[in-house]
Amino acid sequence: MAASAIFHFGMILRSLHLQGFRNFAPLAIEFGERVNILYGDNGSGKTNLIEAIFVLCLGRSHRGVPDSVMLQQGTETFRLEGRLSRNGETEAVAVAYQTGGRKKITVEGVPIRPAELYDRFCAVTAGPEDTELLAGSPAARRVFLDIYLAQYSPRYIAQLSDYSRALAQKNAALRMNAAPEAFNAVLVPLGAAITAARARFLEQLVPLAAGHYERISHGSKMTIAYRASAASVTDSNGAEGMAAQYERKLASYTERERAMQVSLVGPHRDDLAIEIGGYPARTHASQGEMRTAAIALKLAVYQLLAARRGALPLLLLDEIFAELDDRRIGALLAELAEFQQLFLTTAGQPPSALQAQSRRFEISGGRIAGVQ
Repeated sequence: MAASAIFHFGMILRSLHLQGFRNFAPLAIEFGERVNILYGDNGSGKTNLIEAIFVLCLGRSHRGVPDSVMLQQGTETFRLEGRLSRNGETEAVAVAYQTGGRKKITVEGVPIRPAELYDRFCAVTAGPEDTELLAGSPAARRVFLDIYLAQYSPRYIAQLSDYSRALAQKNAALRMNAAPEAFNAVLVPLGAAITAARARFLEQLVPLAAGHYERISHGSKMTIAYRASAASVTDSNGAEGMAAQYERKLASYTERERAMQVSLVGPHRDDLAIEIGGYPARTHASQGEMRTAAIALKLAVYQLLAARRGALPLLLLDEIFAELDDRRIGALLAELAEFQQLFLTTAGQPPSALQAQSRRFEISGGRIAGVQ
């Protein structure tokens, strides 16, 4: 992975304790500092372990599911504990959830807000579900932007939270046939700031992702365009110019929103237009091309976050070599030249280049069946 700086520190997960999470029996694991290979049959729990690591780092699932879905069947609570190192300092982190209650997150025993995890820790995951970035709905692409932009800019998550709250209030007013205009005064500046942040993030991300894709696919081209519903990201003058456009568009949609009883304009309606070889990826790309494009996007995110944070994030790779031919696997390994700590799941043999200095965990039926 090409890099513009030398990183002396990175995120390291030293240990993980699970209880009541997905299909896992109570579990305690000590990880290696470099490559950790999680292998076993399909359905054994490898992806659930990747999810647990992501939840510990950022307080939410990378799959976009609610906390209640991660509860083990028949239980009402789950608890994750781990020791996470960043910049050479190790902290004890815990994430606990109880049915009907709020999630509790602590660092060194001190409660913190979920959003504070984004400022402290950093993780990037890539796996089979990422083809939804190409083939799925616009919501999948917005979740991608939100998860990683929140790690890139801690301010973003606060803006997004405030926007989502105001949007829910406006939609409630529309359903009750009440005047929604008062909420627009809150939504416009927040929505413009979110749109501007996404545009700046993508301006840096897209060239990196296109470069990764071209190298992995041996010359094929990928393009990504930001489709903002409320404003043009090319013609406007930053957030201020976007706010003016946003306000005008909201005014033109007033009657339509009243009729449909839902907000139709704003960053909650944004999308990414992704093309491969000049054709829309959603309708023309093969499964292998989609996997390659999704991996290229995640490698670009990893590179961008590392440069922004001055430290290498955790890299969580879930069956990323599936459906890739040998040539693309070789090129992908070359792109993975720089990382601090890597977690890789596989149902088969991992590439030999990643087996050196690795710690291997056999996963079976929600348990660690063996460690090498």
